Amino acid sequence: MLTPAPVVATPRLVPPRVVPTPSPTPVATAIARATPVTFGGIAQGTVRRYLDDLIAGNEAGAYAALGKSPGEGGLSEEAFIDRGTRIVSIRTTSTDPTGATVEVRLSSGRGAYYATYHVLNGPSGPVIDQHDYIRE
Repeated sequence: MLTPAPVVATPRLVPPRVVPTPSPTPVATAIARATPVTFGGIAQGTVRRYLDDLIAGNEAGAYAALGKSPGEGGLSEEAFIDRGTRIVSIRTTSTDPTGATVEVRLSSGRGAYYATYHVLNGPSGPVIDQHDYIRE
């Protein structure tokens, strides 16, 4: 006599639930694309990269932002910039289509400083051609 085989339940596969992600609205996309890139924004980015390089100890990168080779001139901000230095505020004023002044308040382990950078659009791109700082 044959005994029937036991019935084994097989798990029912449920397809994963797909939740559509809304795409950006055409208006938001148009506004984002319509925002012009100004030299003031480029100058501010140049100064931020310069300061980030100094904070990280990347002298070659900092010299590049000045349009100089390492050892050519000096990185005067190294007198107070350390790894804990933070940008407190930054303000940019365009002087003309190829120049801008960037004013920065910095906080470091050695105190608070106010720095001014003049950025020009040189033949190889934006460079900091003048910079100075004072302790607040």
